[in-house]
Amino acid sequence: MHPSPGRFRRLRDHLQARRDGRRDGLRGIPAAHGSVTPPSLVRIAQRATEELAQLSRVVIADEVRQRQAASSTERERRWADDEVERAAVAVADAGRRSEASVERRDAIVPAEHGPRVSGVVYLLGIVAILIAEFPLNAIAFRLFGEAEVLTWVMTASLAVTLVLCAHGLGTFLRQAHPSMAERRWIIVLVALPILAIAAIAVIRARYLSYEAELTGFDALGPMVGSAVFLVINLLVYTGATMLSYLAHGPRDVAAERAKTAAVEADRELELAQRRLAEASRRVGDHEERSSKAAVAAEESVCVAAARADEVIAYHRGLMATYCMANLRARKDADAVEAFEHLPEIRVPGVLGELARAGGGTTGNGKPSAETVVELTGAGR
Repeated sequence: MHPSPGRFRRLRDHLQARRDGRRDGLRGIPAAHGSVTPPSLVRIAQRATEELAQLSRVVIADEVRQRQAASSTERERRWADDEVERAAVAVADAGRRSEASVERRDAIVPAEHGPRVSGVVYLLGIVAILIAEFPLNAIAFRLFGEAEVLTWVMTASLAVTLVLCAHGLGTFLRQAHPSMAERRWIIVLVALPILAIAAIAVIRARYLSYEAELTGFDALGPMVGSAVFLVINLLVYTGATMLSYLAHGPRDVAAERAKTAAVEADRELELAQRRLAEASRRVGDHEERSSKAAVAAEESVCVAAARADEVIAYHRGLMATYCMANLRARKDADAVEAFEHLPEIRVPGVLGELARAGGGTTGNGKPSAETVVELTGAGR
């Protein structure tokens, strides 16, 4: 939208209108009793019509842009409303599922599964047993006369194997109804480790006998010393089995599934509530944008109507300046018939509708005869 004329333009236009009026008045243009409109007045009216036409184009462009923006906003608001409805349905469904899951979880009575130990306690106990197995069995493997590294490798292999066997045995024993294959594994995991521990005891007896021959010192004797180490190894294996038994208690699958389902339902409900809140916020944003757009459209209408009135009033003033200068410069008449019918400033239809809608007074820019007479009297 074109800005209002500044001081320099106002001064220039009024000086030009005054010069044109004085010049035409001295020349007797227009004739006192003629009805032909002076060309200078026609130019002023034409400039006003052109400015109003430019203003009309700007108003139409703004209106088109505002309608497109309003249509887009309204479409987005409808989408947001639909999303709010879907989110509300999702929240209701998630709420019902959550309530049902909580009821199922609360209805399950936990079964008694006996004593249990935590995974941390089990891990610490197994590590302690592994560490204890090394010195117990390293003496037996030194009898083979291998390097120290190989001796410790064989000791570590045996210790890890015994711990794994104890882990499996405790797991199978904890089953309430073991299968036939699990029963067979229980027999294997009891028999083989005992045989391995007995073999180590025999090897240790031989080692103690050899040491007694070399040193002459035999505090317990080969058989008693081997029996002591056999009992210690069996005790360690039994302890590892018991740890595994306590750590692998049967789980209440139904209760765990019900608890997991309740947690998942609560998570879905929370997610649905967040989506509903987000959709509601978007609806509020679209409504606020629509309200601001409506206010901006009303303000633009008022501004355009005011600008049209300003253009008409400004060029009416230029016409009045021309008429006053013309009448003052004349020597043949005090009134000119042509000034009673000044050229019309054509207002575009869009601006006329704005003026009627806003209650404005935008006219056709044609001053009345009384106005001309008053200006003439003021000039004389």
